[in-house]
Amino acid sequence: MANPANVFYKWGGGMNPDFPQIRRAYDEFLVTEDGRELVDAAAGAAVVNLGHSVPGVESVAETQLSDVSYLSLSHFSHEATEELATLLASLTPGDLNAAFFVNSGSEANEMAFKLARAYHRETGNPHKSTIIGRWQSYHGATLGALSATGNTSRRSEYEPLLHGWPHVPPAYPYRWKYEGTEKEQAIAAARELETTIKQEGPETVAAFVAEPISGASIPAASPHPAYFEEIRRICDEYDVLFIADEVMTGFGRTGEMFAMDRFDVVPDMITLGKGMSGGYTPISATMVRDDIAARFENGTGKSFSHGHTFGGNPLSAAIAAHVVDQYTDSVLETGRKRGAQLAAELDELHNQPIVGDVRHAGAMIGIEFVADRETKAPFDPDLNVNKRVYEHALERGVYTYPGSGSVDGVEGDHLMLTPPLTISEETVKTVATAVLEAINEVTETVTPHDVR
Repeated sequence: MANPANVFYKWGGGMNPDFPQIRRAYDEFLVTEDGRELVDAAAGAAVVNLGHSVPGVESVAETQLSDVSYLSLSHFSHEATEELATLLASLTPGDLNAAFFVNSGSEANEMAFKLARAYHRETGNPHKSTIIGRWQSYHGATLGALSATGNTSRRSEYEPLLHGWPHVPPAYPYRWKYEGTEKEQAIAAARELETTIKQEGPETVAAFVAEPISGASIPAASPHPAYFEEIRRICDEYDVLFIADEVMTGFGRTGEMFAMDRFDVVPDMITLGKGMSGGYTPISATMVRDDIAARFENGTGKSFSHGHTFGGNPLSAAIAAHVVDQYTDSVLETGRKRGAQLAAELDELHNQPIVGDVRHAGAMIGIEFVADRETKAPFDPDLNVNKRVYEHALERGVYTYPGSGSVDGVEGDHLMLTPPLTISEETVKTVATAVLEAINEVTETVTPHDVR
């Protein structure tokens, strides 16, 4: 008889009990149980930004385990946790210097939403509790994070449990309908937020959350810098906190240490995870501006009632501090070069009849598939174009990150490539060859106007 827990574990991971068994991993490679070597061109889930062989991690973990691995931060502190907080404060933009540690990106966003509510209560605005998100976004699997998420397929089954929070259109230049220059379109898109704030009532809106560069739902979609300049103006005008979800885009993924560095705009909070520990331990963080944190130190005395049992534990903090230390200027530059190389190796996709858009931000590549390049019409979802490209690439030894629903939550196929920043030049060529061949193979099996 099958072990029910084991079956559920596999189902929860994708309803497929036949996943390849991975025996070990190193650099940018995964080795299966039967000795087959796969290229991890997705860095897991855009997590192992430094690959699977970060030097020194074992030593750090062993030392910390021999000292103290766990403390309740409700009553104690530890130098490893303090060191990580100081390190993150030195790297995040502007005055985002206060750190709150949790265990996952979902929890980091939940924490930010709760803090936004608490902040407005502390500042005499107790009716501000609404969080505005964007469609085709992803902020996590927990109910609060999922309420802000705009990914329809992830939301639909749990809709009765979610908050009825509003969403605005995504920062998706490829499918924008706005008139004017790139900058004018970006400003028009940002002003959708202002319209929604007014419709909801400014006195009720606590925060706006957005991925600076879109992740798994619309990979590598990036607006003109004027977009976030206008978002910042709108949030300031209506006393709405701006939360930048950098769980995926942080730590060199899009070329800079953080994607917001590309826009020269400082949000009120940044949520971090994934590359923060490089996959070695579950840990994430919400970085908060000094003036917001100060409200709870110098305000009415009301505490911010929130915490997680394992948040900021010394073992995870020590490992994360060591990993974050590895994101040197040299490593970030290597990531930019490898991303540019991969984009160049994939250049012929611009002539592929089923490829509508190829987007590139640092070491993040987004490939959008369409049934008609002229009209940008998506494929019938039943064709599973993204999954078929993924499977053909995997047959060629390259693991990628497929997705769907980018157009309207249901239609739209895409593939994301987020290899480790440290991937070798030779392996980049292997990835490009496999992806090109996989797309060519799928192209031969679909017709140019295969729409719903």
